[in-house]
Amino acid sequence: MSNPYEEQQPQAQPGSQSPYQPSEQFPPAGQSAPYGQQSPMPSGQQSPMPYGQQYGAPPQEHPQGTLILVFGILGIFITIFAPIAWYMGNKAKREIQASGIQYSNEQNVSIGRMLGKIFTIIALISIAISIIITIIVVAVGVSQSGG
Repeated sequence: MSNPYEEQQPQAQPGSQSPYQPSEQFPPAGQSAPYGQQSPMPSGQQSPMPYGQQYGAPPQEHPQGTLILVFGILGIFITIFAPIAWYMGNKAKREIQASGIQYSNEQNVSIGRMLGKIFTIIALISIAISIIITIIVVAVGVSQSGG
C-alpha cells in the first residue's frame, strides 16, 4: 500500500509546459512576432501597443458616408431627404462592394440607407392613406349634398 500523503511526481502530459519555462510560441529576441501577437519584452526592447490601436495605416472613410447618415436622419423630419439617402446609400454600397476596400464608416452608410428606406416607405404609405381619406371625404360630401 502506498501512502497518499507522499509526494508523487506528476506525469507530464504531452504538449504541456511548465509555466516557468519560456514558451516556444514567441520568436527569439530580435525577430518580430507574427501579426496579432505581441512579442515578449526582453530587457525593455519593445513596448506593447496601447489597447485598441491598430498596426499600419488607419482605414479610410467613404467620402459620402456621413452625408448619407445625415440625409437619413433629416428624412425623419423633411421627407424629401429620405429617398435621397436611400439612393445615395445604395450607390455607396455598390461602390464599396466593387472596390473591396474596408471603410471605417460603412456603418454610417448602412444606417443612413436603412433610415432612408424606412422613411421613404412610411412617406409613400402616408401619401396613399391621405389620398384614400380624401377620396372618402369627397365621396361622402357629394352623397350628402346631392342626395
